[in-house]
Amino acid sequence: MTGPGSLVDWGLAERTASTLIAGLPRPGGDPPPAAPYTPAEVAAACERALEAAAAYAELGDVEAPPEAELIARREWARTALATLSEAAGPVEARVAAELDLPGPLGGLARRAAGAGIGIEAGLAAGYAAKRVLGQYDVALFGAERPPRLLFVGENLEASRRALRADRELFLHWVALHECTHVIQFERVEWLAPHVRELATRLIEGAAQGFDGAGLGRLGRRLLREPMAVVRAALRGELARTLSDPAHRETLDRLQATMSVIEGHAEHVMDASAAEFGADLTELRRRLEARRERRGGLSELLGRLLGMDMKLRQYRLGKAFCDRVAREAGREAVRLVWRSPEDLPDLAELEAPHRWLDRVALPAR
Repeated sequence: MTGPGSLVDWGLAERTASTLIAGLPRPGGDPPPAAPYTPAEVAAACERALEAAAAYAELGDVEAPPEAELIARREWARTALATLSEAAGPVEARVAAELDLPGPLGGLARRAAGAGIGIEAGLAAGYAAKRVLGQYDVALFGAERPPRLLFVGENLEASRRALRADRELFLHWVALHECTHVIQFERVEWLAPHVRELATRLIEGAAQGFDGAGLGRLGRRLLREPMAVVRAALRGELARTLSDPAHRETLDRLQATMSVIEGHAEHVMDASAAEFGADLTELRRRLEARRERRGGLSELLGRLLGMDMKLRQYRLGKAFCDRVAREAGREAVRLVWRSPEDLPDLAELEAPHRWLDRVALPAR
């Protein structure tokens, strides 16, 4: 991942993530693991989930969905760091050029900044790799590539045990969420290009929005406090700092779009699994309680790594879809995918009736 003009030590990032994932040995050793999910179980769950989610979402059938892959935490971390490297490329190159100071001290400063950011990025990827259950991995930066449908086996089983969930229900529920993303991106032709355009515009704006003096200030801050800079980037604050009002508007549009994508998946996963009745209600209650009770180090790391924004996307988007379905019918939810212009903005996510008025759908 490290190439010419690169600033971040991505090799160090990967080693840091691997170390965090491995963790420290526990006294007496780890308890015997429960029977993990098998690739065949995950594939069957995805086939069933894709059918159920498609029936509810009514966006059409997916002709050639990607095969479900059961992967380890380290592989997920490598995938995440590769995406982060692609996303950071333009900004990284400009800042690296600014830090290309003459003499041995310049090289030392650049290496120190690159190592600091590499460690922080590795901590972010390693921490997330121990929590993520599944991911529909679609290229939003860099070269086009086929999407992947990923599930982290260790986390699936650990989370199922922590939630005391039924084995079949839990896997079906997680598969519903990720398979809804498959439907969204495969059946809504404009969605992937739209998200890619917003993300690219945001990154390019961050790279180009500074003059030489601005880049110098950023470079000097990187030398003084590289960890603080990358923390701000992981929380989305750096993009706001580096961009002008037009690019801040782009960031708001991207956040609103991601809220709809995640919230719609949460809405579909609950509606499509309604057959499980009280068991599903109890599973959702336990999941929300577990999210609320992170506390301590988990809460600190979550805030540090921008997890709260992700959690807010889930809740805000789901509440929007739930209310629209309740007040105007589930066919109204489908209209968010009619065109980019029909997506709600951040204000409409908070007030769904405004969106219903704009798309001329009276509440029932």
